[in-house]
Amino acid sequence: MTNATRPTSITCAHCGAEKKVGERGPIPTYCSGACRAAVKYELSKQDGRYERVLSVARQRTARRRVENARPCPYCNAPMLNPRRVQCGADSCRLRFTADRMRQWQRNYRETHGVWPRANHPESQRAAALRRRQVHGHWRELYPERAAAYDARRRALVNEARVGQTFAPADIHERDGWTCKLCDQPIDRSIAWSHPKSPSLDHIVPLSRGGAHSTGNVQSAHLGCNSSKGDRLMADAVAVLTRLAGQR
Repeated sequence: MTNATRPTSITCAHCGAEKKVGERGPIPTYCSGACRAAVKYELSKQDGRYERVLSVARQRTARRRVENARPCPYCNAPMLNPRRVQCGADSCRLRFTADRMRQWQRNYRETHGVWPRANHPESQRAAALRRRQVHGHWRELYPERAAAYDARRRALVNEARVGQTFAPADIHERDGWTCKLCDQPIDRSIAWSHPKSPSLDHIVPLSRGGAHSTGNVQSAHLGCNSSKGDRLMADAVAVLTRLAGQR
């Protein structure tokens, strides 16, 4: 009796691809495990096993969700997923994020005894000053942008000028070298670009139709003036008061 000759390659029964056969072991029918799984899936779909297993799994999932259902802590909507901590609505998600941040703050205070944002405005200004000392002022880095800004500023001043000419030092002397935005003294020895350096603030901004006159300008720190921006005094005082409360 002669032994059957072992083939050197086979044709996959699923995709028809050629596959080499080794010298030992059983002769495969498919070229890969993916083709073998695909054939099993097709057979399970034909004889109904796939639908039966899927139906049992869906029933088990629905039963588990009902057993683990609990209300959302914010809106009392039912949560079927046992891993959820809120229902997923935008309002509930934002409230959960805020609560988590407040809890983190409480834990930080209990551990370290101080809140890191207590001196955030001062540390932010100090970091900005260090950054300018290392990299230079933006006017030096972007001279074309600075020139365009100065041109727009000159145009606003010329349009708002009412015939009065005055020097910044005259306004500072009139206001007693006191910032009218934070009521803190202004150190005249501090050079420009420092947040505590002196500057002139337009009470009604030029961009809102304010006049460039002695009655519409006041002394201010450069940092306070920048924080005010183009706001009116009432809005600017509210912003500066909120920033002072964070210190």
